[in-house]
Amino acid sequence: MGTHPTVRRRRLASELRRLREAADLTIEQAAAEAKISKSTLSRIETAQIRVQPRTVGTLLRVYGVNHEVRGALVQLARDAREHGWWVDYSGSMPQWFAGYVAFEDEADGFLIVDIQLVTGLLQTPEYARAVIAAEFPEDSAERIDERLELRMARQAILRRESPPKLWLILDESVTERVIGGPEVMAAQLRHLVDTSQLPNVTIQVLPFGQGPYAGMGVGFTIMEFADPGDPTVVYLENLSGALLLDSPEHVATHATAYDHMRAIALSPVDSVKLLSVKADAFAPR
Repeated sequence: MGTHPTVRRRRLASELRRLREAADLTIEQAAAEAKISKSTLSRIETAQIRVQPRTVGTLLRVYGVNHEVRGALVQLARDAREHGWWVDYSGSMPQWFAGYVAFEDEADGFLIVDIQLVTGLLQTPEYARAVIAAEFPEDSAERIDERLELRMARQAILRRESPPKLWLILDESVTERVIGGPEVMAAQLRHLVDTSQLPNVTIQVLPFGQGPYAGMGVGFTIMEFADPGDPTVVYLENLSGALLLDSPEHVATHATAYDHMRAIALSPVDSVKLLSVKADAFAPR
């Protein structure tokens, strides 16, 4: 589902390309010996397509790879072909979003900038429902329920046995935009306060008083992965799709902006205090 490669497919593609080059074979030579087309091998090495485990085994024999390494990479090929849990929700999200969820499920760390809305990973059900209803005004109540179920299911990664780290920079405007009504906003802001107490979650608020800043007006997510062979990915979303960027230039640009925001935002302790004050202001009197 979708055209974005998963982390496992990217890892496999990188290893296959490295091993071919180590064997001093061109794509044309390797494809001929493995009896596949040059275009197919090129697409395998750029993670554009899923590859059959038997094709991986054939390529590795051509490259002279030992049995132990060959077995590990063939298993990686099997794993890369498996559908993730989110496929059960395929009717509840745009096709392009499945690529993001695949990366999200395997990420080791998130650096997130929110400028309009609380990130989906930290939304309460009531806040999320209000957001989804606004984003998909033509949806039936049943479809909204399905989208909400998916969003809540995604949040389970933050409470895994070995959860990813999440560092959120929240523009203060997010705390002022009333979504779902005052009670929903109060509960959402309290949820951020509570979630910030998790050892793997850090939240900073970028206050209005700081004025303009690098990256202003652009929300994005930087996803980091434990394996050094898996490049960091920047995720940018728009109304009709999304971009997953992994070139060093794109990653560096967003990482620099993120570091600037983190440096001028309120400290995590002061941010939690501000969120608590904002929550109290929304609470019914």
